[in-house]
Amino acid sequence: MAQDTGGEKSLPASQYKIQKAREEGNVAKSQDLTAGWSLMMALAGVWYLGPAVFESLLDATHYYFSNLSNFDLTPSTFANFSVVSIWLTAKAAAPLVLLLLVAGVTMNVIQVGFLYAPKSIVPKLSRVNPISGFQRFFSARTAAELVKSILKLVLVSVVVYWALRNRWDDVLLASYLTPLGASIVMTELVLVVWFRVVLAMLVLGILDYGFQRWQYGRDLMMTVQEAKEEAKQFEGDPRIKQRVRQIQRQMAMKRMMSEVPAADVIITNPVRFAVALRYDPSNMQAPVVVAKGARLLAKRIREIAEEHGVPIVEKPELARALFKNIEVGHSVPDNLFRAVAEVLAFVYKIDQRHEKIQERAAFGGAPHLAVAGN
Repeated sequence: MAQDTGGEKSLPASQYKIQKAREEGNVAKSQDLTAGWSLMMALAGVWYLGPAVFESLLDATHYYFSNLSNFDLTPSTFANFSVVSIWLTAKAAAPLVLLLLVAGVTMNVIQVGFLYAPKSIVPKLSRVNPISGFQRFFSARTAAELVKSILKLVLVSVVVYWALRNRWDDVLLASYLTPLGASIVMTELVLVVWFRVVLAMLVLGILDYGFQRWQYGRDLMMTVQEAKEEAKQFEGDPRIKQRVRQIQRQMAMKRMMSEVPAADVIITNPVRFAVALRYDPSNMQAPVVVAKGARLLAKRIREIAEEHGVPIVEKPELARALFKNIEVGHSVPDNLFRAVAEVLAFVYKIDQRHEKIQERAAFGGAPHLAVAGN
């Protein structure tokens, strides 16, 4: 199998890419399904709200014609006539308009959920670029949409023909009826055709929605390189992570070295290991390892200790045990407590640093270290 060079979209879209597309208003939805649903709700509105709407329209028509004979065209009468006319027309149309508005919003929510995408209305120069617009006009997607529109027109025409093929006599009969009778016949024919067109549009909309979901998934597919770049974005560039870890180690090393001058003793191997211990009776239950190192780091610990007068004691076995078994900031365990206590007892006798003498004096001279097990 040929190796993927990263140029072919072979991976499904990640959740991050899908979410980013949603934020830009790029979602899978079918306008045909929304149109079919709106037509069905409009049919239901006409069926249930038709009489009330028709009555409102009659009231508006009666008002218009009853005021024509005594209509005096003045600014005040014209303004009053306009306000009343607009109110009567809005009152008649409001229920259906509100129903269609709710239907459209509901179907969009069903398809894409609640979506707030202000980025989708931000002007983009690419949208008004004549070259890219010309390319989109002759793209495969545009051709597919043209074919789909033609198929819809053909489907609706066939549905209308089959709905009316046995009702042409009713259409001709309507011309011989009274206006009220003709309106009843034509309303029945419109509802019959409307119902069938709605069913056809709903079926077409469901199929189109499935196609839009499939096309949306294909458009958002990712190449191997895109997946790698996205992984780097979330997990971080390995080189940056390595640099961060290096800086963190340097900072930790600097903090550790700053603790050496305050240590009570440096226990060495004498060359290979160096471990700095501190014991403060006021807040420590046992001595704590404040710094440790091997080879060059051990040498640097000894140098800092010599600069600040910290006693250095050569205890190879103890230094090795402390270095291998205790992390910086941890207390000395019970099994090493006796050996450390002996070293500290010796150090307290020879340590002449002023701050350490004051520290020991605050606790009645050299602090007594209770040896575990005694």
